[in-house]
Amino acid sequence: MNVNVERSPESTGEVETEPRDWTRYIWLGILILIILMSLYFYTGRSPRPVLTMVRVSHILVSYDTSDAVDRGRAYERVTELRERILAGESFEKLARENSDDSVTARRGGDLGWAPPGTYAAAFEEYCWKGKIGELSDVIQTQFGFHIIRIDDRHYAEADLYEKEVQRKAMESLKEEGNAPGTDETPEP
Repeated sequence: MNVNVERSPESTGEVETEPRDWTRYIWLGILILIILMSLYFYTGRSPRPVLTMVRVSHILVSYDTSDAVDRGRAYERVTELRERILAGESFEKLARENSDDSVTARRGGDLGWAPPGTYAAAFEEYCWKGKIGELSDVIQTQFGFHIIRIDDRHYAEADLYEKEVQRKAMESLKEEGNAPGTDETPEP
């Protein structure tokens, strides 16, 4: 006779255990994976500039506009500073010690990032046409005499595209002989 008797875990000496809950570990793994992916995408790709910006440093030597002697003194001083920088002295150190722009002097002459149209006309022209890292000649604005160093420059993709379109248009006009500056007039 076969009698099926169920045995309890206590009667057999076995301890019944509940299955282990792995949910916490799975979510922790997912969180770590998301953090690693975010770090990869954040550090793995260089950001493309959204705005066209330039970063420059300068040394300003101001003068009294109504005093020609003061203007001459300021020009001599800024010329001497430029020569000292070209001879190898630190731009930042000379800016801290000699610049009349008290705000940027504390930062070694650094003006930070700025979009086009921020500075006075002559200053602005050099910012966008000068070479990065090169020291400018003495530039005069309504604020005084400047020595400028372009630290970095970024162009937005839209501005690069616009320049390329203008360049191609000028090439096209030159090929046809209708470029601005040519004496030929288009025939009707």
